[in-house]
Amino acid sequence: MLFWLYHHGHNVVSLIGGATARVGDPSGRLTSRARTAENIHETNFNAMNTQVGSIWNHAISYGQRHGYKSSANGSRALLNNASWLDSLNVLDFLRTMGNGMRLGTMLGRDTVRNKMEKGDGMSFSEFTYPLLQGWDWWHMYQHNGVQVQIGGSDQYGNIIAGMDAVKYIAQNSTEGQQQASWLDADGKMKTEAAPMGLTVPLLTTASGEKFGKSAGNAVWLDRSMTSAFDLYGFLLRSSDEDVERYLKLFTFIPTGEITAIMTEHSADPGKRKAQHLLASEVLELVHGREEATKTRSEHQALRNPSIASLGQRNDGSTRVGSQSTSSGSERTVLPSSLVLNTPFSRILYHAGIVPTRSEGTRLVSKGGAYVATTATSTPVLEDGSGELHFVQLKDQKPEGLQQYLMNGMLVIRVGKWKVRVVEVVEDAEFDARKLDAPGWLEWKNMRSTR
Repeated sequence: MLFWLYHHGHNVVSLIGGATARVGDPSGRLTSRARTAENIHETNFNAMNTQVGSIWNHAISYGQRHGYKSSANGSRALLNNASWLDSLNVLDFLRTMGNGMRLGTMLGRDTVRNKMEKGDGMSFSEFTYPLLQGWDWWHMYQHNGVQVQIGGSDQYGNIIAGMDAVKYIAQNSTEGQQQASWLDADGKMKTEAAPMGLTVPLLTTASGEKFGKSAGNAVWLDRSMTSAFDLYGFLLRSSDEDVERYLKLFTFIPTGEITAIMTEHSADPGKRKAQHLLASEVLELVHGREEATKTRSEHQALRNPSIASLGQRNDGSTRVGSQSTSSGSERTVLPSSLVLNTPFSRILYHAGIVPTRSEGTRLVSKGGAYVATTATSTPVLEDGSGELHFVQLKDQKPEGLQQYLMNGMLVIRVGKWKVRVVEVVEDAEFDARKLDAPGWLEWKNMRSTR
């Protein structure tokens, strides 16, 4: 919504809660948030600040491609509330805002009442969070002209509290000349100067599940937590019932074009034309046009993968290490002693696909893991060509693993798109190359006990 407003000439502010993150927003939660170390807060803030700034740069370029000229844009700012809350004097805070915030109103809000009646109670710091958010608004109202606050529907109570705070402080302020522009002759806030709130529904799929948070498989905009390849794959899996709505929510494509695209999609849903467009457009917004184009090509190549495409770098050379191949899949090198005659559930752990052995066992039992083999009509050739197809991991015996090794590689897939290529080398070569692959420490310990 900020991007749309910006491209239509409004002045917008993105706010990162570098200070309020230390308190934690209780909205919608029945249990208190666990305390986080100060260095973690600092790391998170730096990552989010970089991320939001980067997305803004992409949004400007993305808007220009869709015809939004820079001359028509408004202004934008990226702020950190620690820059004013860290130096806020508690007595000034209470004197300026405290008298206007009534306990009855605050206790009557659903988020507070639910946490007190159904949750683990409301701490004083959690209770003051809406006041701090209201102070943020007051600061930006004064210094940045921010009159409208936008948030998810779970922010409704905080936004209402902020509106009350801005009105109260403005009507009881001693700002002199500036105050005169806010108030009418009766000392009441002018209608055209009043703070306003706007909330949007939290995203859900057509089935009612929260967007990107099902089964612990959350989707992140930070590429270190969700790669561009996996983000594309997630969007590509959008259902036909959801994809049109997502195109309208997440892209700058005109609605008329979206209607035409959906007509084409309906004629041949198997090609997933609408989903590919959605994934390409969102990746351009999040990671830039070059990354979006490359990732789309990788996914299209993966529709008919071969050992050659999975085992090569983007520049065409064979690679070693845990990086992306030309198809966008991840590649890991493991010693043969951690692969041969080893259950697949254990290999998933050694390859870094799952965090624990038990998670590997659970993934296999749930039918969420697959291993590649060649189509019987197109065997793997010496140059690595030959189409692959994947079979579900079920009760394959460890001693039968050899049949899935192709040119020294084991190709494993989790879900529909997440592919990991495991290059299997002799133990001596693994040791000589001093590879820092998943399972390396366990392998070293195992060797030392022999």
